[in-house]
Amino acid sequence: MYAIDRPWVIVLLNSMVVALILAIFEPFHYRLNSVIQFWVLWCFVGLTFIFSVVAFVLFPKLFKRFYDPERWTIGKNLLHCSCFLLFLGLACFIYDYYFLMRMDFWSDLDTTIFYKMLLIDVSAAITIVIIPLIFGFFIIENNALKRNLQEAKRMNKLLSERNIQEEKGGDAITLSGDTKESICVLPDNIMYMESSGNYVDVCYREEGNMKHKLLRSTIKQMDEMMEKYGCFVRCHRAYIVNVNKIMNINGNAQGYRLNLEDTQQEIPVSRTYLKDFKSFLNKEN
Repeated sequence: MYAIDRPWVIVLLNSMVVALILAIFEPFHYRLNSVIQFWVLWCFVGLTFIFSVVAFVLFPKLFKRFYDPERWTIGKNLLHCSCFLLFLGLACFIYDYYFLMRMDFWSDLDTTIFYKMLLIDVSAAITIVIIPLIFGFFIIENNALKRNLQEAKRMNKLLSERNIQEEKGGDAITLSGDTKESICVLPDNIMYMESSGNYVDVCYREEGNMKHKLLRSTIKQMDEMMEKYGCFVRCHRAYIVNVNKIMNINGNAQGYRLNLEDTQQEIPVSRTYLKDFKSFLNKEN
């Protein structure tokens, strides 16, 4: 899932704010003094709408691997927004230069006026559209923060109720991978498991100390192995966590993070596994 969970908000906000800016400030050398000029300026709004739909709705559906939220980074977000602004600016320039001014596009490639108009139109388009783009991201981030903080509070309540009801104990189990390496540990002493390349890092408590053991295995294999124990849940493509060890669930604009006892490690809860994680907490209450 792409980092923006409400792409149509960005699409509509971009279009509406651009329409207001064009109507009030009348850029691109045109004035709203006739019906023709009115529709000319609305064509710029139409271009904004079309490119916003392509960039924020269509592309995330077509290129799911690139827009995977678990692999989404600030760099990808900057690249995505920069390309959106650049190509929208180029589209506005082509519309202005070729269709409105009716200039000879190909013959003017070696003229100064061509590149001057290119710079002016692209700069104007980017300057105008970047305003609602930033404003839209701010609104979405703020709403996501409020929503996640409220949901984190609810999950912490479920967690506290569950921890009171949960009975500890049981026999030790042996965890092993594709090699001779193995560990014998009580299930309740396991804090979490983290995928690390072709290995799984098992974090556990032994004689009061926190220890780590690398086993050659996959997180999926470990998930299947731990299913029969009622306190383990997959919360991320790279993590399995012991719910008994969760001290607090923090919510932020990006999602949720789990604070575990006796460790500084924060475990992320990805959007892919959020529904399963919530269901796990609910079924135990």
